[in-house]
Amino acid sequence: MKTQVAQTSIRCYRDLKQEGGLSRQQSAIAAVMRKGSDYSLQELCLVTGLQVNAVSGRVNEMKASGALVVAKKRPCRVTGRMVNTVSLPKAKTPVSAN
Repeated sequence: MKTQVAQTSIRCYRDLKQEGGLSRQQSAIAAVMRKGSDYSLQELCLVTGLQVNAVSGRVNEMKASGALVVAKKRPCRVTGRMVNTVSLPKAKTPVSAN
């Protein structure tokens, strides 16, 4: 049996997905990221204050939608472990109409 809260959460998630908008947690992650920089999940946890399970899920959603891309593998500044990082996608340069 599903509760009303679960139904509203599911509806909200579907609406956001259809509209292409970012959730509150996705917005918090995107807000701390700088163009040209890459981040590990633990680094994003540190700067957003979110738990790793929330960051991991939102990062996966953002990668799937193209809002984030996989960047280089490097040591995490928090754990020291080698990790794959994520970054904001590079802006596409417009093609000249000459």
